[in-house]
Order: sequence, then structure tokens, then C-alpha cells
Amino acid sequence: MGPGLPVLTALLLLALAPPPEASQYCGRLEYWNPDNKCCSVCLQRFGPPPCPELLSLASQPLSRLLDELEVLEELIVLLDPEPGPGGGMAHGTTRHLAARYGLPAAWSTFAYSLRPSRSPLRALIEMVVAREPSASLGQLSTHLAQLGRADALGVLSKLGSGVHWA
Repeated sequence: MGPGLPVLTALLLLALAPPPEASQYCGRLEYWNPDNKCCSVCLQRFGPPPCPELLSLASQPLSRLLDELEVLEELIVLLDPEPGPGGGMAHGTTRHLAARYGLPAAWSTFAYSLRPSRSPLRALIEMVVAREPSASLGQLSTHLAQLGRADALGVLSKLGSGVHWA
């Protein structure tokens, strides 16, 4: 046993240790994003890391989205897609959001049957606000993050970056 073996062992143990900022859920093989200070497991488990725009929206009522027509229209384009050529559905649509809010599949089928005259996303937001007036944009952003919809989170963040309402 030479003098280099303890040094090599120490270096190996340091390399296998998760970053000091990592949570207990971060695995050794998970990609650690130093900008967001999270790994993919944490993102899936806890939702998006706090970003200034979304953080300012966390406690705002979900009903605000019904008043912000430009943002709502962008979200409708992203989350209410037309079915694919084989009738397949995209992942992370309004149908998936409805399930996260605890609405049955029959409700989603009905909401989608009203297209094109009625948006399933708008119907979902109206339903959630009616059932739970305390629903917040923070809850919506968490659901979108868990569905992997960073594009929709980017659109939602526009509400926190300069759009003011009374």
C-alpha cells in the first residue's frame, strides 16, 4: 500500500459526493444545474425553483389569468393543442392539468368537445376558480413545472414582469 492510495481514495470519495447545495433527493448521477440550484429529481418532486417573476405571482389569485387576455391566449395555444394525425394527444395539455386539479376524465372529454367555440383551458380555470376561490397562480406554475411545461411557465412569467393590474 503506497502513499498515493489514501489520496486517490479521498479524491474518489469527493467526486462521488453530491454538490454541497444539493438536497437529500439529489442522486450522484443527477445533473446539478448551478443556475437553478436544483437537479431533475428535485424539479420533478418540488416544482420549479423560485424565479423572481414566478415568485411574485405565487400568491396572486388564479382568476387574474382570466383578465390577462394576451397571456391567456398564448397559454391556450400551448396547452389546448389539436390532436395529432393519429388522434394522439400531446403531453402536458389542459387534460393533464385538469387531472392535477382533481377533475375527472369525463370533465376533460366534455371540455374538449366544446372546441373550437370554447377553450378547454379557459373552462378549466373558470371551474377551478369556482370550486376553489383561493386557487393561486403559484399552484398553476407548480402543476406546469411538474408536467415539464417550461414553455408555458415562460408565458406565465410575463404576468410578473411588467403587467400590472388593479
